[in-house]
Amino acid sequence: MQRKWIVVVLGIIVIPTFLWMQRDNGDHRQAQQLIEREKRLAIAEPSESIQSSDFDLAASADRGLGQPLPNDFLSSWVAEDGYWFVGYPRADVGVEIPFAPGKIAKTSTNTEPVNENPGFMGAQSCRECHAEKFDSFIHTAHFQTSRLATPETVHGDFSEGRNKMTTREPNVTFHMVQRDDQLYQRVNFYGWRFEVPMQIVFGSAKMGESYLYWHGDQLYQHNVTYLTDPDHWVNSPGYVDGDAAYARPIPSRCVECHTTYADFREERNHYTPGSLILGISCERCHGPGREHVTFHQTHPDSREAKAITNPRQLTRQQQLDICGQCHSGTAPRKTTPFAFRPGDRVTDHFDMSKAHLDDNRVHTSNQLNRLSRSECFQASEMTCADCHNPHQLERGDMQLFSQRCIQCHPPQQCGMAESIGDRITENCIDCHMPLRNTKKLRFETAAGKLFPPLRDHHVRIDEMATETYLRSTASESSASE
Repeated sequence: MQRKWIVVVLGIIVIPTFLWMQRDNGDHRQAQQLIEREKRLAIAEPSESIQSSDFDLAASADRGLGQPLPNDFLSSWVAEDGYWFVGYPRADVGVEIPFAPGKIAKTSTNTEPVNENPGFMGAQSCRECHAEKFDSFIHTAHFQTSRLATPETVHGDFSEGRNKMTTREPNVTFHMVQRDDQLYQRVNFYGWRFEVPMQIVFGSAKMGESYLYWHGDQLYQHNVTYLTDPDHWVNSPGYVDGDAAYARPIPSRCVECHTTYADFREERNHYTPGSLILGISCERCHGPGREHVTFHQTHPDSREAKAITNPRQLTRQQQLDICGQCHSGTAPRKTTPFAFRPGDRVTDHFDMSKAHLDDNRVHTSNQLNRLSRSECFQASEMTCADCHNPHQLERGDMQLFSQRCIQCHPPQQCGMAESIGDRITENCIDCHMPLRNTKKLRFETAAGKLFPPLRDHHVRIDEMATETYLRSTASESSASE
């Protein structure tokens, strides 16, 4: 979004200008933001006339309304970006919402799809014949990477005292609230309050999870995200602390890597709500299952898999390209959303020449591209599935992953074998695939910036990582004595 200066003139009175804070799209822009903020005037205290904590948001929402915008606030429709900007005199922060101030987000409707579903059915359709794999797969990060937001599926704490996120601006706060089974983010912006429903979760909570909501047939992201470590509510990646931004559209590329299927209606974020198949299911690796399921339901005695792809029977590159749909960095699409099929080449669907291949970023640690720089990858026929069982939840099991390393790398050949001793087989990962912070993954908080680490899939000898690991094991040994 472009920055907006909003000037309102009434007679001969000129209301002070307001800075529309765009979300951070790079280091240069962030530097400019900080410079411009320092130039702003002192923030005014909210007037008593807008203090309305007794306003019943829930009762008003039942009538399709929100809290009316107080007279001394400013609002403006930014047509080119499709949102309302709301500001308060002499404040350098603002609100961005796609629904009018004083209204609420429109309820999604089950409109007719504009595109035919090519045969995606969801993981549940596989359960009848593949119960064991289904029962384990539903616990994986892939399956959990999108789901309906319910009190059971959201990891953040909604209890009093734990459900609040403050900002650098004391007059802008967020509360996560629950009414019955519905979850909301409630914003208090200089005394004016509004709520936005939390309806869909994106993210498996390995590092954190973000939330989406419907406004008609449009999907938008919430301002507040849950970060697993340190178990806090924080601003979503790229959001400016102090703003209340609820107008970031969810484009098809995001939905494509977080769901099995969605009917994409039009740019930038229009979908058929009832079409979403949440979670990354079996079909993203094996292909749409409708024809396969129909055949085997009508031919129950057949033992030959029909109309489905077994990735083990594909070439190495074809197997890698299945993972590369979402684990090769962000690249512009060449074809329509959800057009990739197992056996296709990633380069036929995405312009990889424009992908961010070498650095770890907000949405991906570029696992495939980083792995491809490793000597063990270049000197073998290994694929992602040699280390990762896609049907099992194996997260954090360093000893299990290390056992897979030593299938090709005898532990006694490690340069640290003598120093570490028998424990050498317990954790190859933290030495050779270290966790690293990156400036491309940044969360703003009232207390400062957070840079959560990402697992680097470039397998290598890393002296700094080894020293860190040895210190941690020495500390553990001392603590146990």
